[in-house]
Amino acid sequence: MSANMQKYQTKLSRQRGFTLLEVMLVMVLMAVVLSSVSLSFDIRSDRNKVEDEAKRLQAVVQLASDYALLNNLQLGLLVDKNSYQFLGYDGELWQEIEDDKVLSKYEMDENFELKLTLGDIPWLDNVDEEAGLFGRNQDEEDDDGKPKLIPQVYLFSSGEITPFSIQFVFNRPFSGEDEIVFEVSGETELPLKVQDLAEVKP
Repeated sequence: MSANMQKYQTKLSRQRGFTLLEVMLVMVLMAVVLSSVSLSFDIRSDRNKVEDEAKRLQAVVQLASDYALLNNLQLGLLVDKNSYQFLGYDGELWQEIEDDKVLSKYEMDENFELKLTLGDIPWLDNVDEEAGLFGRNQDEEDDDGKPKLIPQVYLFSSGEITPFSIQFVFNRPFSGEDEIVFEVSGETELPLKVQDLAEVKP
């Protein structure tokens, strides 16, 4: 075989293409890119997003209530402007539940706003209005000077809850359309009720 032919075959072998390892690496990178694009591109409608958030709270409250019942614990729900979290009562203080991702603080999109309304509890008429259900003042501070965490809604180890309703208000950005509102409400027992307030308007 001539020297020219050997050079030609060597050149061909070098131009065969990608190795299996290179092809697999490219496929993995493409999968990562596609997954990140699909996660960031939410195809749900605004109404479905609000309904999903409301149903999440419904499910998590049920889970927290079952957890309190099985472990003989008192839990509380602390609601903020666009976040909520569950607290556990250790006999003296309300503590964050940081070791459970589901019960720890959950923050929603900035376009959401939570509006909490507490129901009447007849047997609380004699309780100081400025004190929490477990005798903790809302304005108390902990050892670090931070306000103590006091839940607004209580989930008792008996399976009962304090009556409440939370409206999930979604303000549509850059749109003149009306806001979307779903309400999650409960009396003294579960399950909670979820409804689209647009459907109950007269």
